[in-house]
Amino acid sequence: MDGNSTPTSIVTIDDLTNSQIEDVLDLAAEIDRDRDAFYGVASRRIMASLFLEPSTRTRGSFESAMNRLGGRTITTTDARSSSMAKGESLADTVRIWSGYADLLVIRHPWEGAARLAAEYSDVPVINAGDGGHEHPTQTLLDLYTLRNEYKTLEGLRIAICGDLKNSRTVHSLVYALIRFGAEIIFVPAQGLELPDHVRNKMETVYDRRIERVDPGALQALYGADLGEAENAAKVDALYITPSQPHLRAMYEEGAKIEIQLQDGRPLAIYVTRQQVERGSDLSEESGAARAYPRINASTMSGSDFSKSIIMHPLPRVDELSPDMDSDHRSKYFVQARNGVPVRMALISLILGLKPWGARSMAQPSSATAGQVIPQTDYIRCATPDCVTQKEAQNARAEFTFFRQPVVRFVCAYCEREVKPGYFARPRGAVYYPIDQFLYPSWDASDSLFFTDVNDAEALGLRPALIAARAEPLAVEVTR
Repeated sequence: MDGNSTPTSIVTIDDLTNSQIEDVLDLAAEIDRDRDAFYGVASRRIMASLFLEPSTRTRGSFESAMNRLGGRTITTTDARSSSMAKGESLADTVRIWSGYADLLVIRHPWEGAARLAAEYSDVPVINAGDGGHEHPTQTLLDLYTLRNEYKTLEGLRIAICGDLKNSRTVHSLVYALIRFGAEIIFVPAQGLELPDHVRNKMETVYDRRIERVDPGALQALYGADLGEAENAAKVDALYITPSQPHLRAMYEEGAKIEIQLQDGRPLAIYVTRQQVERGSDLSEESGAARAYPRINASTMSGSDFSKSIIMHPLPRVDELSPDMDSDHRSKYFVQARNGVPVRMALISLILGLKPWGARSMAQPSSATAGQVIPQTDYIRCATPDCVTQKEAQNARAEFTFFRQPVVRFVCAYCEREVKPGYFARPRGAVYYPIDQFLYPSWDASDSLFFTDVNDAEALGLRPALIAARAEPLAVEVTR
């Protein structure tokens, strides 16, 4: 998103600046104080609700939000009952539905599907969850819950527990928390640690260092699992600093940080379930017990957690016990109810029914943007559930090139790492292995990148070694 304009669609949490996030939360608070005053704001407006993956809270709260604003909703909830079952592309489905409505809310199992929808829609698109990629509106209601509890979003301390690998909720939330200067402790289920592409984005885009830490008192959250799990000693917590230190290698093997929970500061504990629909059922994979952080009255009885609050995006399975439901620290049902005023606010702002704040018009994005480079024919994302794999004919093959702290290539749709094997100069006669690409000596926008050597050779290019005398590889590196 251009940091000097208001968003037209919300595909990722980065489509909103910090000030725009605050605008959404401020308007949600105003709605919360007098919800009836906002009835009719969206009269004569129609929201298309395309939920092509199961949903309860997100779909229900979006439709409730539109109804409470006086608008109407048209919906489809299953690809098997739509023309997609006949072979219709997602791009065509979006084209059709955007002609029926003023706003399109989409949930889809493909990563990057929301971006593709925004590219083909004639009306604003809101991402209600795209595979394991992001869930930005869940993050907004999470931030609203946190702000209501702590009166600020600045400098919070939060432990994020469970399936960090596949939870799109976690990915969006982490990016937002970093921007507000949070201290984040990751307490993963064994084998479901934070994925590389999220860790890399933290460091490359947000300039935040990640370090390994001992779980300390948070180890109690693993309960009996830790003693039973095979190789349980390998369960590590990660810590991300709230400041911007000089960059250094991720996971530096130095002195470990000691997490102090009895320092008078509150701690929010954010719990997530195992995402079995995205291949997270590791117990079936190996037959061995796996350590999984769980919240119950016993684990939360210690003084270390006396000032904690418990959050969960729901649904829960066995990682959050019902014996916590009546505990004053439990906020997950309040969190779910907060989805209605937050989504009422977002709908009102995206449709221009309520104005964005003046500060939102001028604040630059807090994320460091990479360079988007189109590579229509020669580079491909290998993520199986990426929309570029599922609907290549309509998803523009693009990646984002990041220069620092290391050269990285990222799919513009799913944000997973793309690993081209070769590159060439457009006016050259040879191609090189990608590890010989030198930035800033060679311009990424003035180069061709290839996943497969056959693509390079189909253009008549030869391996660099064949033409070493005619076109030497050595170049001067700018320091």
